[in-house]
Amino acid sequence: MWNSNRARGRTLALAGLLAALGAMAAPADEPAAVTIVIDGSSSMWNNIEGTRGSKINLAREAVRRALPKLAPQTRVGLAAFGHRRGDCVDVELIRPPEPLDAQRFQEQMERVNPKGRGPLVHALREAAKPLAPLRGKRSLLLIHDDADNCQQQVCVVAEELRRARITAYVVGLGLKPDDATKMACLPQMTGGRLFNVQNLEQASAAVGEALRLAGNDATRPAPGPSAQPQAPSAPVAKGAAPPTPPADAPPGLYLRAVLAAKGEPVDLPLNWTVSPEGQPGAVLFAHRAPYPHVPLAPGRYVVEARDGPVAVSETVAVAAKGPTVVNLALNAGTLRVRVLAQKTNAPFGDAIITISDGGQGSDAKKAGPPLAVFKTGEGVALLPAGRYLVRVELGLARVERSVVVPAGSQGRIDIPLNAARLQLSAVGSDIAGTADALTFSIAEDDPDAPKGRREVARAAGRQAEFVLPPGTYYVIARLGLIEARESLAVGPGDVVKRTLSVAVGRLALATKPVGGAQTPSEPVSYRVERIDVSPPDVISTSRPSPVLLLPSGRYRVEGRYGAMNARAVREVEVKAGQTQKLTLEHQAATLRLRLVGSSGPLTEVSWDIRDEAGATIWTTGQPEPSATLQAGRYVVRAETKDKRYNRSIDLRPGEAKVLELVAD
Repeated sequence: MWNSNRARGRTLALAGLLAALGAMAAPADEPAAVTIVIDGSSSMWNNIEGTRGSKINLAREAVRRALPKLAPQTRVGLAAFGHRRGDCVDVELIRPPEPLDAQRFQEQMERVNPKGRGPLVHALREAAKPLAPLRGKRSLLLIHDDADNCQQQVCVVAEELRRARITAYVVGLGLKPDDATKMACLPQMTGGRLFNVQNLEQASAAVGEALRLAGNDATRPAPGPSAQPQAPSAPVAKGAAPPTPPADAPPGLYLRAVLAAKGEPVDLPLNWTVSPEGQPGAVLFAHRAPYPHVPLAPGRYVVEARDGPVAVSETVAVAAKGPTVVNLALNAGTLRVRVLAQKTNAPFGDAIITISDGGQGSDAKKAGPPLAVFKTGEGVALLPAGRYLVRVELGLARVERSVVVPAGSQGRIDIPLNAARLQLSAVGSDIAGTADALTFSIAEDDPDAPKGRREVARAAGRQAEFVLPPGTYYVIARLGLIEARESLAVGPGDVVKRTLSVAVGRLALATKPVGGAQTPSEPVSYRVERIDVSPPDVISTSRPSPVLLLPSGRYRVEGRYGAMNARAVREVEVKAGQTQKLTLEHQAATLRLRLVGSSGPLTEVSWDIRDEAGATIWTTGQPEPSATLQAGRYVVRAETKDKRYNRSIDLRPGEAKVLELVAD
């Protein structure tokens, strides 16, 4: 979850842009646009249990099979995440939505090779940007195998997409039940669909269906000229039953819904469709309204009402004269869920509410797929009569309740959430330009975890907010090797603010050969070891002139020059708020070797160089090798198939020496 002010600003700006652009009317004759978002996190190399082949190959093949079925003129884009650096901002917009070149598109997909973490929410935001200014139907198709593992909430981006009128379709590759629940709000809030597939055939069918719905040929029932929706003959107050039409009212259907037989009509907008009996494909009317009037010729019709998991239908006869009133019994109830702070009863406006089928009898605690998801802290769901499991989540705080919804009921349940908010920030004398590298982590005691503690949450940025169950936690702010730690307790309803001081010092390293006039011509590497703590912290780098962020303390710096034994060692003290510069001057020399016979240099020779202690420094089969070595005394051995030659040699700092041995 990115909680820095800069990240929050980008999110709000994007949400506002998407909402403003999405509010514009989309001409029906504009080609549809869909961006396919591919999961490139490392888990995509795994396979679905019981199947062969990796999930990434399954995704590639499913898309390959589905692309030829895409409606002509549909613009197709491609995005991927987690496939390059593997961090929480690793998102690539590979191609914008444009007319499809199937072969080129497949080649681009082949280059998505899973690597690291899965910033799924960040990818959806970035993929929505090129869709936002387009006109026509706009959709995202996400193909993935796991929920976001960068601590971002998918329901937040779902609301942004809903306001922008961008539909999201989700194809999950063997999703675990908990992950399917987390992802459910994305299609539900945007009007898309979620497919959880277990093999290639299911994946191909799901991707094909999603692209069909996203493309220009996705048929959506629309009212015909003889069946336009009309308002009721008199205004209806919110929550009041509509008036009964008079006997001389215009003929046709007057549709109402009741929660149970003999109940009063309910003021709920439903998705109504009307078709001639025996002709389900010939839809005459399709509209979302609470009490629509449908003018129709006399005859028999099938009336259907749908909303979420509720779907009922009835065959009715329309009379030639006068109104035909239909009270369609939904055999359902409404359930209003509110989330309140356990200590203060204040509403939690950003909690996620999930309502799932709760099963019956011994299965009452086994939640089925989610039927409704809200991210407002309060929501009303229309549900078929039955038992349900209501789950509330906010950060790491979770609670579940089992409820029964009888037919005809209009129930309410208030769920207290035992949670606290922990708001963290960091200050330091030298961290202003390093906010993107700063992370906060929250850990708790766990005897089964390594070192007895388990990390439960993480966020990046100068500021972060966590919602946690009451308890004692360990808070760590990290910047490279630098850490600030604190143990704190949070109670029910508490809002705890902490600012951690991150003491940062800088160590600027450089290398030059002896003499100071030369610039390094050989590869340089450094090993920086803190020597005043145990176990020591170590950083290694091969950058020639690095600037390292380090905690205050004493360090041993070892610099290597070249690939052999040329090295320099210094100790240095780093202080918070200061930059310590250290230049390592290497006492190095260059040695070139040659073995010459009567007819010129010999090529079939092996070389061995040893130091004064007899340790081998370098062996090579090159005929005329060259090496950079620490100044000192060495024994050089040249060996042919006939004879061995030894020579002692002294190398002085800065010297470039050629040693030529004569074969006899």
